[in-house]
Amino acid sequence: MSSRCRGGPVRRRGSSANFLYHIFQPLTVRLCSATPPVRPAAAKRAGAVNRYDDFRPDVPALLKAQDAALAAPDPGARSGDGLGPIGRLATRVRLYALGALVKSGAHRRLVYAGLRLGWFGQFQEYWTNQLGNRPLQPHDFYFLSGVYRQRLQSIDFEQLREPALASDAGHLEAWRDHRIVYHLFAHTYRDALSPLRVHRFARFVPRGGRVAEYGCGTAPMLSALARRYRHRDLQLVGADIPHLLFHYARWRLRDCPFVTWVAIEGGNDAPLPGLYDTIFCLEVLEHVPRPIPVLEHLHRALRPGGHLIFDYIRSDGTGLDTVASLRDRLPALQFVLDHFEIVLGRVATDGSHVEPAVARKREPDVTRR
Repeated sequence: MSSRCRGGPVRRRGSSANFLYHIFQPLTVRLCSATPPVRPAAAKRAGAVNRYDDFRPDVPALLKAQDAALAAPDPGARSGDGLGPIGRLATRVRLYALGALVKSGAHRRLVYAGLRLGWFGQFQEYWTNQLGNRPLQPHDFYFLSGVYRQRLQSIDFEQLREPALASDAGHLEAWRDHRIVYHLFAHTYRDALSPLRVHRFARFVPRGGRVAEYGCGTAPMLSALARRYRHRDLQLVGADIPHLLFHYARWRLRDCPFVTWVAIEGGNDAPLPGLYDTIFCLEVLEHVPRPIPVLEHLHRALRPGGHLIFDYIRSDGTGLDTVASLRDRLPALQFVLDHFEIVLGRVATDGSHVEPAVARKREPDVTRR
C-alpha cells in the first residue's frame, strides 16, 4: 500500500511492460496466502491484552504511540505527486477495471468466495503487528466478527441517552469502550465488499480539490480517494474523536503524505482547519452531542459552491446515538435547507431517514447590500 500512496519514479522497463505492470500488479488476486507473516519483533502494543475473543485495547496508549511514530504531513503534497503520465493512466485503468468488477457483481462474489483477500491481509497486519493480537485466518475473522457483534447488542451508555449526564468526556469514553472492536470488523468487511462507495459522489470532488471526511471512523471515503483517485491531485483531511477506528484509519493511510489527520478534542465543534471543496459527513450526525454547531462549522469550512455530502439517520437516541442528536434533528436539517441547495437526494423534515445526499453551499448574493 505504501508504494501506491507515495508514488515515486517509474521503474525502467519497456514502455509496454511498464504500462502493464502499473495496471495488473495491484489487481493480483491473492488466495489464503494473503495472510502476511507475523514479525516476531512486533510484540504486544501499548498494553493490549491478547485474549483473541476478548480484546480490550488501551486506546489512549495506542494513540500516543502512534502519534510518536507517524510522519508529519506535508501541507503541499497532493495525491498525484510522483505518478507521471503512465502512472496517471494506469490509475484510471485500474479504477475502471475495479469498477467493472464491482458493477458486474464479480468483485463481491470473489470476496464472498475467499478468492479476493487483499483486504484481509491488511487487517491481519494491523490486528497482529499493531494491536499485538494472535494471527488470524479468514474463518477466524468471521467468527470474531460474530462474537464481538453479540457483545455490542447490550451496549448502553447513560451519558449518551440522559441529557443531564451528557459531557464530551463521557462521549469519548463511550466510543473507547472495548465492545467498539466490533465496528473495526464490520467496517473492514463493508469496505472490502464495497470498495467504490465514493464513486457515486466523485463528480462532486473537483480535480486539485481539498476534501475532508468529518467523523471519518475508518475513513472509507478518504481511503478510496487516496487509492483509486490519485490522478485527481487531491489534498485529504480526516477528522474524528481519538478512538480505535481513528487509530486504524491513520495506520492504513500512514504512507500518504497528502493526508492530514485532525483529532477532535472535547468541546471543539470547529476542528477543521482552512477551507474545503468537498466535505463528507456520513453516519456521523446521529452520534454527535451538538449537531447544529457541527453543521454550522461545516458550512463555514466549505468554499462557496462547495459540497457537503451527508446523511442523518433517525435513531432512537440509544446505544452510541446521542439523545441530543435526536432532539436537534429537525432544526439541524432545517439549517441545511436554509443554507444549502440540495443537488442529489432528498432532505425532509418530516421525521424520515435522510439517506446520503449532496448539498451545495449557496454562493453569496453580491447584488444584496
